[in-house]
Amino acid sequence: MTLKYLHINEKHHKKQLIISHQQVIILKNFLTELIKSEVLVMNTNLGLEIYYESNYDCTKIIKDTFAIVACKKCKAEDKYRFFSFQSEVEIQHFMNVSMQKLAKMPLFSSYTKSLLAQLNAQFETNRKLIGRLLEIWNEVSNNMRYKGLDLRKIQNFRDNFQTVYIHNVENDVLKTLLIEMLEKKHLN
Repeated sequence: MTLKYLHINEKHHKKQLIISHQQVIILKNFLTELIKSEVLVMNTNLGLEIYYESNYDCTKIIKDTFAIVACKKCKAEDKYRFFSFQSEVEIQHFMNVSMQKLAKMPLFSSYTKSLLAQLNAQFETNRKLIGRLLEIWNEVSNNMRYKGLDLRKIQNFRDNFQTVYIHNVENDVLKTLLIEMLEKKHLN
């Protein structure tokens, strides 16, 4: 199955959440049932991020479901922009470009704090997706380092992302090994 990503933001961005926390839960549960796979929904001031795994492009289903949940009296296409990414390469490229822009903005730390809290809250139902996103994030941060960008904020987010993943590992031996490995890596 291929990791896919749909990013939704308002055409006239108001720097507020697109949908409520309750609507996120409804959307996530409904999409999980429809797609029959893990669905990760992240709701930030920059837009709604929906990650899922499928052999099929579920963009239309997600758009229609989003329209039902978010737009009781509007046409979703008139009010929102939809960006669909159908492969990990496309997702990585989008994240690369987005993070380069976002790292320069003052809202970066509040964005990443919100993202990490949502990842932590959804970890139990999205272990596989979050693990794949961590792999992409590692690649994105490595690419940014290679380009010589100031990465303190990005690296901090990556480290915190790893911490979310590691601290949710249930096997205590594996968790201890991962923590020790990362501590040694930071010492070098």
